[in-house]
Amino acid sequence: MSKIIHPDRTKMPQPAGFEKLNIADPEKIILDNGLAAYIIPEENQEVTRLDMVFDAGTSFQDTKLQAAAVNNLLSEGTQSHTSVQIAEILDFHGAYTDYFLTKDTAGITLYGLTKYYDRLLPLMGELITEAIFPEEELAIYTDRKKQEYLVNIQKVHYKASQAFNKLIFGENSAYGQVAEADDFRKLIRESLLDFYHHHYRNFFIILSGKIDDALLQNLNRILGAIQRKKQQETVTTATDFVLPEPQQQQLIEKKEALQSALRLGTLSISRRHPDYPGLNLLNTVLGGYFGSRLMSSIREEKGYTYGIFSAIQNHRHAGLFAVATEVNAKYTAEALLEIKHQMWRLCEEKISETELNTVKNYVYGTYLSNFDGSVRLAERFKKSAELEIPFSFYKESLEQMMQHTPDDLLALAGKYLNPANMKTLIVGDISKLV
Repeated sequence: MSKIIHPDRTKMPQPAGFEKLNIADPEKIILDNGLAAYIIPEENQEVTRLDMVFDAGTSFQDTKLQAAAVNNLLSEGTQSHTSVQIAEILDFHGAYTDYFLTKDTAGITLYGLTKYYDRLLPLMGELITEAIFPEEELAIYTDRKKQEYLVNIQKVHYKASQAFNKLIFGENSAYGQVAEADDFRKLIRESLLDFYHHHYRNFFIILSGKIDDALLQNLNRILGAIQRKKQQETVTTATDFVLPEPQQQQLIEKKEALQSALRLGTLSISRRHPDYPGLNLLNTVLGGYFGSRLMSSIREEKGYTYGIFSAIQNHRHAGLFAVATEVNAKYTAEALLEIKHQMWRLCEEKISETELNTVKNYVYGTYLSNFDGSVRLAERFKKSAELEIPFSFYKESLEQMMQHTPDDLLALAGKYLNPANMKTLIVGDISKLV
């Protein structure tokens, strides 16, 4: 009888080799009017997703809330259909739309059965060429959004996010602007129409899911016939995007708050920077997943919070690294010290091979999931196009992360995670903080 050999369960198994991410650039076609359409087919379904992406994010607006109002009110009436009729057309064909807005872009996403796209595409064309922004719909929208704002601004996490955005990017910059209660009454229909006419005629298209010749012909016939207009940019220089505030720490009073909202961060590198893949991996170690050091220490061991994370936010012209959490007010000082301690550890101590392999496996699995299927591919491509980076970035970035060593991460932590270089913001009951 042969001897049975049992694996040593006390040792972590050696990680398997990481295969390269196999993604190709979408096929690009040019419509008759010069608009670019990117094609990501998946034939084993009957649904098509259409994304129309415009350079119409908040950084392009002349007045606060302008970009959001335009994006949210596109379907509230056109020259040919009322908001009720638009909703009925979508519902009758089993379709629905999503609207999205970032600091750089805005857009519309349509989901529907491929066989009905000949009837849905004309409606999409209407939304981006014939929207009228009725006064009554604008009044309803501004009243609702103002009430939402007044409720949210009482919450420490919302107040912290607003204030931290200003602290990092600068209150008077394109990326740092934040709306206040008085800004809602300043929204007028003429302002929305002006923004709409200047920013919703130039865009690119992403088609994913089932795509056939009839669909492409209809796409060109309808969206390819739209008369494009030269876009007037309201942001012209890089300094318009970021005008950082000089202060390093900000305390905002919220009397009798049971929790304190903590934000710690700084301007960071963009995805174009050669250090970005390593910093992304390092961020995952610190606070980028449930097993991260911040979660293990501040949530699991010390019980200061239900959740804490760190992240790198990417915009077209600037990046932001931040740690965010809400903690029991009486543990505010201790939580802040522990966040800084965990950052110092990464700056001074090499991560173990075991922990690094765990994080690499998590990152690798996340990437595979993010690129599984045409819809997720479309979402990733949309982000790369928004940031004006090649789609190959994802494949190359993953390959680089899988090659990083503990020494690499130690060096990167010294460059980018020094807590002495971070700005700190706390919203809470100040009497409990001192």
